[in-house]
Amino acid sequence: MLRKLLVITLLFSTVAVGYAQKKDRKKKKDKGNTEVVVTDTAKIDYKAIGAPLPPLSITTRTGEKYTEKDFKSHKNLLVMMFNPTCDHCQEETAILEKNIEQLKDTKLLLVAAPSMIDYLEFYNNVTRYSKYPEITVGVDSAGFIDKTFNYTSLPQINIYDKNRKLVKIFSGVTQFDAIEPFVK
Repeated sequence: MLRKLLVITLLFSTVAVGYAQKKDRKKKKDKGNTEVVVTDTAKIDYKAIGAPLPPLSITTRTGEKYTEKDFKSHKNLLVMMFNPTCDHCQEETAILEKNIEQLKDTKLLLVAAPSMIDYLEFYNNVTRYSKYPEITVGVDSAGFIDKTFNYTSLPQINIYDKNRKLVKIFSGVTQFDAIEPFVK
């Protein structure tokens, strides 16, 4: 009986929290009776060219944590969604490493699904990405992949400009000559 009561209480509290969050997203009025619009990030199409960089929360294999604020100082941001065990993703990383000098004004962020955290060490052993300070590799814990991945093929590269607006999406292994115009 106590267990059923606990389960029912938890369900009601979950629904109440969800309702409160949904209500907060709606338009609010301030003291001057002027509308203040609260941006509802759930309605932004992060896959559209010109879309802003969605919130990031990245955890590396060593436990370091990064957010989008950690990537503001660079001219461009190249985000590659990948699977550490994917041969195509390893091949794309090799292409990026081979052209690392041309990427000096670009920060590279490689993002895998949260369940792939245990495979990041393997990926480092295969690609040796950790010897390049320009490359940050980690797992997504803010839903970045869900918001930006087109589900066509891996790897997917999203390139953001200095204002963190999406300028180009590449799917599958992409040669550097196609990427280069967007990272200069």
